[in-house]
Formats: sequence, structure tokens, C-alpha cells
Amino acid sequence: MKVYFHEIKDQDIQHSFTETTPWIMEVIGQLDERMDGIKRPPNWKPRSRPTEVEFTLRRVDDLIHVTGKVKTQLYLLCSLCADAFQFPINTQFHLLLTTSEIYGETKRESSNKGNFEMDDWLADDSDDDEDETPAMSMNASDYEVTVLTEPLADLKDILNEQIALLIPMQPKPDKNEKDECVKCGRNQLSFLPQQEELLKENPFAVLKNFNKKKPGSDS
Repeated sequence: MKVYFHEIKDQDIQHSFTETTPWIMEVIGQLDERMDGIKRPPNWKPRSRPTEVEFTLRRVDDLIHVTGKVKTQLYLLCSLCADAFQFPINTQFHLLLTTSEIYGETKRESSNKGNFEMDDWLADDSDDDEDETPAMSMNASDYEVTVLTEPLADLKDILNEQIALLIPMQPKPDKNEKDECVKCGRNQLSFLPQQEELLKENPFAVLKNFNKKKPGSDS
């Protein structure tokens, strides 16, 4: 789903979706893990699951503010036993989009444009008649501005990226108090060596297995 910048005003525009929205389930289903070599058939359809996705868009000057939240689950392959398990997704995100090249040419810390506090923006608006300008500024150093070549927000791409960022390098189900996988019962600590242990390994230890050449030997 694509929303063009000219459709976004200075008031919030909200979009809500569930598992009944085909493109939502297509994005989520494509992120489900499958065994190597197994391709999705042409008539593939994603596995249904309870899903809630919300997007809120607002224009502030030449910036488009996108906030959202996703609640769903992925089917990942356990790094211990390769069995599929349900990985919960429950996250919120904030993005800044623009087509202005000024954000690509200069660091945001040195730019006066787009400096507005997200906390103030999300807070309830005040009806005070004070002369002070509302602090609609997000600390530009905290939120990256994405400079686009086209003036549109592709909600499908945004959803894909935000979920993909949450997928762990070594996915595995929850564990009990004994560090045993609640799905397969394997001990997670013994099957997956800790990073500290990997760093302690001597990279030259393998050389000790080489046969030393005896003096006077031709081979």
C-alpha cells in the first residue's frame, strides 16, 4: 500500500489492518522461515494468524512522520533442532520520510529543520493561547531521516523492514529454569556456545594436529 505525500496533511491520518488484509499477511508470511531448498509454490498462501497493524502519518514541513505498531507472530526455525516455532512480534516504531535532499547532504545535528520532540508531538495538544510555538521537534540525532526519490510512503516496505529487524540471528523458543528449550527439551546453553567461549578459542589450536616432520625423513 502506497500513500503519496500530497495525501498526508498536518493532522494524523490513521490506517489499521488485521490478518484479513491480503498484503499484510503476504508481508508477514514471506518472513516465515522454511528449510533450505524448499521454495514456495506458485499458489502459496501465508499461514493465517492473529495480526494487528497500525500506521499513523502526519506532515510537518517537508517531513512525513510515520508511527506504527505491529502485533503478530512469525514461524521461525529453531537453531537447535530446526523445528518450526512461533516467534511473537509486538513492537512500535517511528520513522521520518522526506524527498528533501538537505537531509542527505548535511548531518541532522547541524540542521534547524525537523528538530522537534517526539514526546511533545505524541502528547495531547494544549489549547493555551500562549505565543510560544509548540515544540513539534524530534531530536534529529535520535531518529534517522530517510530521503526518498519518490514522494510516497510504501507501507508494505516499511512493515517488512520493521519486522525483519526483530528476527534474531539464532532463533530459538523460550527456555525453562534449567535452560532447556520448552519445545524440544535440548539445553540451549550446551547446544549454542556462548560468545565469550568462542572468543577464547585459540585459532592456532588446529595446528597441533599436524604431524611434525622427523629429522632425516624424506616425507
